[in-house]
Amino acid sequence: MKGAFLVDHMLLRLGRGLRMAGLDVENPGDEDDRGLMSRAREGGRTLITRDRELSQACARAGQDCILIRSSRLDDQLQEMARAGVTFQQEPARCTLCNGPLVREESLVAEESPAMEGSSIESPGDFEEQTKECKIAWRCLACGQTYWQGSHWKGIAERFERLAKDRQFR
Repeated sequence: MKGAFLVDHMLLRLGRGLRMAGLDVENPGDEDDRGLMSRAREGGRTLITRDRELSQACARAGQDCILIRSSRLDDQLQEMARAGVTFQQEPARCTLCNGPLVREESLVAEESPAMEGSSIESPGDFEEQTKECKIAWRCLACGQTYWQGSHWKGIAERFERLAKDRQFR
């Protein structure tokens, strides 16, 4: 299953995980359940929820919906895989804003925008943390920069573990 998704408030972490796997996943705003259904329908998105009543309302309205039963991220990703969602290894979406990422073969510290909320405080820190990286990605919407550091390796290991499970396809 490919396409665009909208997560509810209970699945924000899953949404970030799915964006790391290259999927187009929007976060909810301040909509109520009817607003979420309307936004998903208008945007051509499949709603992803843990709310059984919302899932049933989607079924009655003919709105595509995936009901997630688990509260654990690994299990949620497994549920998405069983629903037919395919994951990419190459990042394609910003985990912060869902904007498209562009691959940059050579990224120098002076070109890097300030990264609000990151542990990188100066271009020198950025250069030190990325010195082993040959590839980086930049979000075209918000300018966030990503590279294959220790956080990346942890995510890759999570997807590798999931891929070894016979139910993960």
